[in-house]
Amino acid sequence: MGPINKTDGIPLYIKIRQQLHDEIENKILLPGQKIPSEDELASNYGVSRMTVRQAIADLIDEGLLYRRHGVGTFVSHSHVVRDQSRLTNLFEGAEQEGVNISVQVLIADILPAKIKVSHALNLAEGDLVFHIKTLRSTDGMPITVHDAYVPYKLIPQLLQEDLEATPLWDIFELNGYRVKRAVQRLEAREADEELAGLLSVEEGSPIFYKERTVYLDDGTPIEFTHCYNRGDRYTLTVVLYR
Repeated sequence: MGPINKTDGIPLYIKIRQQLHDEIENKILLPGQKIPSEDELASNYGVSRMTVRQAIADLIDEGLLYRRHGVGTFVSHSHVVRDQSRLTNLFEGAEQEGVNISVQVLIADILPAKIKVSHALNLAEGDLVFHIKTLRSTDGMPITVHDAYVPYKLIPQLLQEDLEATPLWDIFELNGYRVKRAVQRLEAREADEELAGLLSVEEGSPIFYKERTVYLDDGTPIEFTHCYNRGDRYTLTVVLYR
């Protein structure tokens, strides 16, 4: 950062905005890093504080920076953008956005299906299901708790798979099952104590909750999931037609 060219007719706030944008894009400024104050930036660039403020406001609008009241301005972490106009899983969407997802298995167990799970998976209450609960992270920051149930009878060897390296849908396909459609319900919630701890947020922080049943091409339900996403790291895109 330093004085900028003021003689080429390009507004100064646009130049500052672009320079900060490039430093974020090139990882000179890293996710979670606090940037210099408006006064410091104004002094470094040789411009007014208002000029710097306009550049920062634009970058906040773009989602590249965020403010913490009384603390400062920080580089945003990457958002996972989900296109809900077609059926994809988190890993497919993240790959399209150039975001790397890491997975930590919290629970991998076999248990009798309770009534809600059995209804969703078209099973008798008490039929065996796999319970696979994972924590998904990007840039070292947790973003999603994924709590899934899969009928035991469909893939009895499921727990022998590497659940941290291989997405469930890939495992389904490797076993001859093709995911065709899903029915899901979306709602806003607040993080309880357990979720707040797992997602590294304050208790009561906004959570984007998704409940989904996934079906195979023959109509068989293969996965019922509760998905809890950090509200500050998850963006939903839906294409609507009229």
